[in-house]
Amino acid sequence: MKITAKETTLIAKLTLILGLASFAAPAQAADLLTGEKTGAYFNDFCPAIKSAVKDKNLLVNCRTTNGSLQNLDTVLEHPTQFGLAQYDLFSLKYSHQSNQLLYTPVRDDLGKECLFLVTKNKKMTNFGDIIASAPYMNFILPPEKSGHAGTFKYLQNIDKKGLGQARNVTHVESTEAAITKALASDDNVTLFVQFPNPDNKHFKLVNENGGHFIPVISKEILSQVTRGNKVYSAEETAVANPNWTKSGTKLVTACTSIVMFTGKSMRVTDNAVKDEHRRAIAILQEIPADKLRPQKGWLSKLWTSTKAVSAKSTETLVETTEQAKKVSSPYLSKAKEVTKDAIEAAKPTYEKAKEGAKTMLEKAKELGEKAIDEAGKTIEKNTQP
Repeated sequence: MKITAKETTLIAKLTLILGLASFAAPAQAADLLTGEKTGAYFNDFCPAIKSAVKDKNLLVNCRTTNGSLQNLDTVLEHPTQFGLAQYDLFSLKYSHQSNQLLYTPVRDDLGKECLFLVTKNKKMTNFGDIIASAPYMNFILPPEKSGHAGTFKYLQNIDKKGLGQARNVTHVESTEAAITKALASDDNVTLFVQFPNPDNKHFKLVNENGGHFIPVISKEILSQVTRGNKVYSAEETAVANPNWTKSGTKLVTACTSIVMFTGKSMRVTDNAVKDEHRRAIAILQEIPADKLRPQKGWLSKLWTSTKAVSAKSTETLVETTEQAKKVSSPYLSKAKEVTKDAIEAAKPTYEKAKEGAKTMLEKAKELGEKAIDEAGKTIEKNTQP
């Protein structure tokens, strides 16, 4: 069929109109809750995600927050917002059955943060030592609402007879303060959650203050599962870079994934907003993970900077922790028993001293009263006419 000049002109106009309409269509926007302005969630991960979705007509707005715990709470109130969080803290919230109907996990393959336990006590070398000592050690932690403190709470919840027995827990103003104060005494310990980067100021602070790292590994920790996924995995990480005097230091410890999440679309009442929310979820799920990760700096190598430990090696590490608990517990129980006996033994001496003091007090009172009577008689005698 032959198209006339008039029809050709009409088709051209329609094509132009459709093109302009497509060009003018506003991009869909999505808020992504990250962390503090100086943190990696805001500075590195969110910009990478924003860049990866720009060709999908999705505009990501990076929002600063106080971190994982605030992000989880905010999404409960505003289901169309997206957030980043540690997977263990997500699990802590998600473990409440009512919350399973409120959150939508988007993906958990962006990277990992690891658990680092630090002390100055050279006798403490294994997590089993820490578990056995939990009732007597001083745990100095970052702020109570921080992700670090949230992880400690999670570890306490999953092992009531381990860290759950910790009684002396103090929160200070920052991670730096927690490390510095924890390394001021052999009786102290701290825990923080960090990307495994030996150049980070926290790692340097530990090394400069004579502290050492303890692997955070136990059967309770490595057996945790949420939504069919392990909450923690045993990973080999670097905690100190090599230099001309010594080789680098590596540590096997528990690591947890970074999870991106949002609210359930069914909680959105406006149908248009609900459709946009579902479309945003689909876009963020279909993009390859390596496109969503930071493309520059040390974080671009984050996915390969930790090395998964084999099942056999993990089993050996768990057994080492269990053995340390068994070895440490009797000594600590004996120390507690000796302390109790010492207190009991001191009681008779205390009671005797107390009784002696009471007798002396009564004697003094008696002498005082006698002296007052004698003085009264003297005054009375001297004042008679």
